[in-house]
Amino acid sequence: MKKSYLYPIYRVVNAIQTVVNAIKSKTDNLPASPADQITSLAIKSKTDNLPASPANEVTLLVVAADAAFTEEHFHNREYWFGKLAVQTATNWGERASVSPYRAISGDNDFGSDVNDEAQVIGSADTPVREGSTTFDLRRVQVIDVSVASVYLIRIIHGTGTMADAEAAGQYTEVSSLQVTAPNGQAKPVDMFQERVSVGDKIWIRAKNATDNAWIDFLVGLHEYPAPGH
Repeated sequence: MKKSYLYPIYRVVNAIQTVVNAIKSKTDNLPASPADQITSLAIKSKTDNLPASPANEVTLLVVAADAAFTEEHFHNREYWFGKLAVQTATNWGERASVSPYRAISGDNDFGSDVNDEAQVIGSADTPVREGSTTFDLRRVQVIDVSVASVYLIRIIHGTGTMADAEAAGQYTEVSSLQVTAPNGQAKPVDMFQERVSVGDKIWIRAKNATDNAWIDFLVGLHEYPAPGH
């Protein structure tokens, strides 16, 4: 089903313009005297320049686009992955699997031994949804840990090697602690990753104060179709 990305943006723009007009109706009536009312005059000098039409205001459109992005991000389809039993060069994850990935730490450092990193999303694992052009890793569900202490995990993305992607700064990090809820279920950890192109690979490395500590996890991602889809 095709989705209009313009309607929510203009809807937000109209809402913003209503607020702007309300502000102007108040500040237009600020007194021009006495002369010592510097604050009132300073506010008036700014608000007098507010646009009467959102069609000519780039800032309003940017704010509206951000609002539409937030709406799209949190009201989206989420796909969960576990480790593919036999990973290939292009497929690392299995949809809706409960088989966890494992990342292994170094000695108070990110693990750097062979296979310490988890190969999470392979180049052929996305798109899940036909027509999607980008995605981001949204959440990590910790399944088990060898040491019940703080882990720092690094989510790396790229089209080449992990080392090249990491050297280029193509990663985000999140601190993850094995926390057990009263019902015995671990809670997913939210993440903030930039959108990357479908076909990008995702690796996860782990850091812990204990050498060779491991963390097992599943991941959830959001995909985004091209406008008009």
